[in-house]
Amino acid sequence: MERRVGSGTFVSSTRVQEKMRGTTSFTEIVKSQGKVPSSQLISYRRTIPNEQEVAKLGITPTENIIRMERVRYADQVPLVYEVASIPEKFIKDFKKEEVTSHFFQTLQKYGYRIGKSQQTIYARLAKEKIAHYLEVEKGHAILALTQVSYLDDGTAFEYVKSQYVGERFEFYLENN
Repeated sequence: MERRVGSGTFVSSTRVQEKMRGTTSFTEIVKSQGKVPSSQLISYRRTIPNEQEVAKLGITPTENIIRMERVRYADQVPLVYEVASIPEKFIKDFKKEEVTSHFFQTLQKYGYRIGKSQQTIYARLAKEKIAHYLEVEKGHAILALTQVSYLDDGTAFEYVKSQYVGERFEFYLENN
């Protein structure tokens, strides 16, 4: 059983799992486990990058990015709050819906080849805004992840900062 703020108590199912190997999309991860993925778009705007985005994406401070903030769900249960930063040059011909709903598939459709990703995971406590979106109490334990995704030529195309509800999502490593 699990208590959800404003929603009462519900039976919690097994956690959604992401194998930490290769670059995969959230949508594919959730579907592969028999759950229905969905997203709530909070903001989507064209802006100039901050210092961290410049460094992670390997772009100049004057190149525009799209910064997208959203909550991702599995079977209508909020799993992750994320902020994705994408250099505008990669998506200038894309429809907004193609970026917000199935970005990796859209990249591949337009001929981009997705390569590796680098991920860092750490623990933190949910701040009030994040707790609200994830339907947990402020101060709840969160798994935070930063990820830079690259095309197969080594060009960074996405920088994402995510915060996962720990008891609803887990990462596991697999070595060959």
